[in-house]
Amino acid sequence: MVKNKAVFLDRDGVLNIPKIHKKKSYAPLEYKHFKLYPFVKKFCQILKKKFLIIVVTNQPDIKKGKLKISELNKMHKKLFDQIQYDDLFYCTSLTTRSKFRKPNSGMLVKAIGKYGINPKKSYLIGDRWSDIEAGNNIGCKTIYIDRNYNEKKPDKFDFKAKSFTVASKYILNDKS
Repeated sequence: MVKNKAVFLDRDGVLNIPKIHKKKSYAPLEYKHFKLYPFVKKFCQILKKKFLIIVVTNQPDIKKGKLKISELNKMHKKLFDQIQYDDLFYCTSLTTRSKFRKPNSGMLVKAIGKYGINPKKSYLIGDRWSDIEAGNNIGCKTIYIDRNYNEKKPDKFDFKAKSFTVASKYILNDKS
């Protein structure tokens, strides 16, 4: 069966638990701190029956010198071992001048071209305004996981969820 629809997943704050400091979200900088939220593995397995699972993540801490590429690679291997994603794209740029750094849609566009994905039949799950904007830019349905960070909130999304589980159930029950 050829899958021409995908669920695009942000990483930090959607799949794995970020470090929260003063109500702001930060990606883990060491493998030992990389932990998935409960039920992520279960719902990714269910979603994978109908959708490609594509992880799209900004990782500017590489360019900032805070995160070693070896640590990032270990995190992504652990993530693959847990959820068997179909592909993962990451951007290390510090600036939105890069077409690949969210809120720009370059990572999504690259995946669409590589896999023949129909964005109108696809979803993006994110926990930040930049994720949601990237999904809106390609015309997929966007699901905002509101973790109540002290930062700008997205103003246009298709569904607001409080967890990955709720977001996944929305996709599985969406009849549109």
